[in-house]
Amino acid sequence: MQAEAVPKTEKLLQLTLDLGGEQRTVISGIAGAYAPADLIGRTVLYFANLKPAKIPRRTIPRHDLAAGGEKVLALCSFDRDVPAGAKVK
Repeated sequence: MQAEAVPKTEKLLQLTLDLGGEQRTVISGIAGAYAPADLIGRTVLYFANLKPAKIPRRTIPRHDLAAGGEKVLALCSFDRDVPAGAKVK
């Protein structure tokens, strides 16, 4: 995973995810809990088949990858190596 702050926002990070044969860029509201440098190279759970939320004045779809509401509690990740694009059952 690659991550960078979204300019002029406090909560959003732009993430580039490897879906196993496809790269996808998404925005997630996790900047209050995670610095971009903490996310680089991590494997996270991403639901590629969910409808993205729309963010006004943004062209990249928003997908939340973390548990919680207004406050991010935890990032959904794995406790061991999982191949990019692995399906969740």
